[in-house]
Amino acid sequence: MILRFSVSILIIIVHLVRIVYFFSLKNKILTGVYLEVEMEFAGRLKKVRIKLIMIGICLIFLGGYSLIQEWKDQEKNTTKKVFDQYTDTFFKENISTNEITMHFLLENPEKYKLEQPKSLYPSMDQESVLNEKIKISKEIEKLKKFKQKELTKKQQNTYIVLMDYLRRQKNLAMYPYYERILGKTSGQQAQILLTLSEYRLKNEKDIKRYFQLLKGLEGYFDSLIEYSKEQVKRNLFISDQSLKEVLQQIQNVINQKENNMLVATFNLRIADIKGINAAQKKKYCRENKKLIGTKVLPDYEKLYSHLQALNGNGKNENGLYYYKNGKEYYKVLVAQKTGSDKTIEEMVEISDRSIEKCLRKLIKLQKKYPNIINEYRNHKKNIKIVQNPQNVLNKLRQKMVKYYPKAPKVSCKIKYVHKTMEEYTSPAFYMVPAIDSYKENVIYINKAQTAELYPTLAHEGYPGHLYQNVYYAARNDDLVRYLLDYPGYSEGYATYVESFSYSMMDAEGYGDIYQQMNMEMYEYNLALCSRVDLGVHYEGWKKKDVRAYLRSFGMDASQADELFQMIIENPANYLSYYIGYQEFYELLTDYKKMAGNKYSLKAYHTEILDAGPCSFDILRRRIESNL
Repeated sequence: MILRFSVSILIIIVHLVRIVYFFSLKNKILTGVYLEVEMEFAGRLKKVRIKLIMIGICLIFLGGYSLIQEWKDQEKNTTKKVFDQYTDTFFKENISTNEITMHFLLENPEKYKLEQPKSLYPSMDQESVLNEKIKISKEIEKLKKFKQKELTKKQQNTYIVLMDYLRRQKNLAMYPYYERILGKTSGQQAQILLTLSEYRLKNEKDIKRYFQLLKGLEGYFDSLIEYSKEQVKRNLFISDQSLKEVLQQIQNVINQKENNMLVATFNLRIADIKGINAAQKKKYCRENKKLIGTKVLPDYEKLYSHLQALNGNGKNENGLYYYKNGKEYYKVLVAQKTGSDKTIEEMVEISDRSIEKCLRKLIKLQKKYPNIINEYRNHKKNIKIVQNPQNVLNKLRQKMVKYYPKAPKVSCKIKYVHKTMEEYTSPAFYMVPAIDSYKENVIYINKAQTAELYPTLAHEGYPGHLYQNVYYAARNDDLVRYLLDYPGYSEGYATYVESFSYSMMDAEGYGDIYQQMNMEMYEYNLALCSRVDLGVHYEGWKKKDVRAYLRSFGMDASQADELFQMIIENPANYLSYYIGYQEFYELLTDYKKMAGNKYSLKAYHTEILDAGPCSFDILRRRIESNL
């Protein structure tokens, strides 16, 4: 508008000049003189007009260009707003699907204007399972409508990661009922107890909602039963051996009528709640115990009965290789679990090469120090937890400052796995806090299985999961990013820093040799387990094949059978640790070359932590662009 107005003013000025010029000549009597002057004026005016027309055209062009740019900028701003609205909706819809999910991911859902979910537990009914692919496909199409160039850099990062995540999930959804929902350690029948025992209790509202969860457990178990029956129909049910272990675990829960972990943990949690008097707390404790006896344990009995009826349907005692489309499913499962775009064949080669490398180094160490292997094994066997976990965490936090960027200071409680669950849980695990409340953290230690605290707490605490999670939470990235799970990134990173922690540890009398032994044995064991995973699920190794393979590495039949069973129950689990670990080391090597004189280990760690959970292809491209 301003430019168009300017052009009009210029035209008016031309006409005023002409009038003024004309009246200045009216006193001239001689017509010839006047005509001559008029003609001269007309000639000049013609030239002026041509110039002004050209100026006008230019100004109009510039004005139009400016308007177009303005429209484009407005369109971009609109796109940015719409994208934020989309990710916000995506976040709210996915976090509020059920009470369990929302409660653990958000401490204050009211701040996000979220209503209490209608469902208590995640749904695994047939409609949800079969419609998952359609649901994800719709989200992908929604996301495709956005033009990346019109988004901010932060939004572009979110777009890229979200699109990658959805595509990997869609690939998995192509294989409904292949997922292992029952198992000795990772099965839902065990995980739900840990989940309920960690349900946050801040007030009476939380207590009453928790009681609703206990009352609604039957519905959740019904969905597990329905899922299992569908697996039977499709010849995808777990092996009879796996089912036997699951049933034994459920029976152990049923037998714990007095020393039940849900009773013990509830009593501890309610004791810390302020604003409730002692009498009321006792009343709630009695109510909880009653619900355990009248609802929870009978629900487990029902689950046991239905699963027992399915015994004999687990016809495949081997890996995914022997299921219909099992190899294809394993490929997409590995891609999702690792976040790596490497082929299965490449992973096999990496594992074989790593095993060979570690063995060469170990043999070299043994030749130089003939007793080192036996001393190391005896040390690992006899070591006991005598250290204070909090002191170990503090020590690790102090030592890591040199190599890792600063993160907010937070608290961390060390808890121990309930005795009834020691057999069925991992040596240790970190409980990820709510997105909007990352200041309080919890690490569980399994006394029955944890040997050395130092590497364990390096993995779960500093500079592992706890530190990684707190660092990224403090960056206030798009909320949707905190919903996207990349096991290869999170477990690969924790494995990478656990390996690195050996270089920071006190040598405990063995000096550098002990540290080298730790690092080589750590990678060696991971590579060996991963190679067996690849062999069982992709190459069709049976139990006898695993025994034969591991015999050459000094493992007896019972050890081989135990590993075989773990791998059968949880396919690609080891790969999320090992391949992720390898990807981080490979990226470190490349980063050194790319950064040149600017290289520092802290800078590398800053890059990978700033990126947040994502695939390694995305991580690599991000680092390359930043350099």
